[in-house]
Amino acid sequence: MVDRKKLEALLQWMFQSIGKDLEALVVVDREGLVMASLLKEGISEDEDLIGGMAALVEPILKRISSEFESGNFGTGSFDTDKNRLIFCEAGPDAILVLVANALASLDRLFPYAYLCAEKLTRIFDGRSVSPVIPDFSHEKKKLQGSKDISQILIEKGSFVLKTVLCGDGGVGKTTLVTQFIQSSFEADYKSTIGVSIMKKAINFQQWNTEVRFTIFDLAGQQQFARVRQTYFKGAKAGFLIYDVTRRVTFDNIESWNNEAKQDESDVMLIMIANKIDLENERKVTEEEGKALAKKLNIPYLETSALNKDIVDEAFKTLAFLFIRDNKLMKVLK
Repeated sequence: MVDRKKLEALLQWMFQSIGKDLEALVVVDREGLVMASLLKEGISEDEDLIGGMAALVEPILKRISSEFESGNFGTGSFDTDKNRLIFCEAGPDAILVLVANALASLDRLFPYAYLCAEKLTRIFDGRSVSPVIPDFSHEKKKLQGSKDISQILIEKGSFVLKTVLCGDGGVGKTTLVTQFIQSSFEADYKSTIGVSIMKKAINFQQWNTEVRFTIFDLAGQQQFARVRQTYFKGAKAGFLIYDVTRRVTFDNIESWNNEAKQDESDVMLIMIANKIDLENERKVTEEEGKALAKKLNIPYLETSALNKDIVDEAFKTLAFLFIRDNKLMKVLK
């Protein structure tokens, strides 16, 4: 049984995140039958847009499936005279369709489609999921739309991602990474120099791409500030983590951001509001967190180290953001 509340909340967040470019969201099965939908405010159901989209989607899905032996295609796009459509698989049985205006930026929509589809898969599987969609920055490589059915591909191969976990002591960094690592565990803890090093890989099967994390869990205490800088060097990504029940850890996030970027100005960061399960003790609101993330120009996510699904989602989002610039279009003639 699908959790309709979670599904509706996720679709609402998509509209809030993408803004005016989005006309409709449609979740369909492999035959093109509508499972859920949401229209832009002001668009009437009487216009029969959803029915029209379903009629358009069905033959496209059948053609895509016939092009690939497995029946899987990952993510693709298709332009009409009035709209730009992005298709993204959401598990084995469902497809997410974003219906945007014809002038919408395809490269801007792609990350939102991917992450929303990942969250839909969790909802269909009955797993925990946060409805929040982070604000993604624009990408370096632009995708061009086409009136042919096109598949969005990521460069194949294995990428190594040195990742730093930043934040004050006690914000939950070690618990977060331990949840993520779980059974695939490789660790080298060096207590005297204030860092724990762990490794794990994430596979994006739809693109035959692997991201191998080397995670540096940095001690937050002030006495380790000097040696921490050694481990920031060469970092390509990281989390800025604070505890929503301790405002001082939030107040220090800008300092952590500056420290992370001191030697690696291009390091890709995501802000993490942790311990959201402690609702009655929360001192930092979601609005405050999002405002600071916007100021720092980085995505914002909320997690609880007690929930492995949400933690996994945070790491998978970071891996996806890392590989997203290595993408291209394959037109199906």
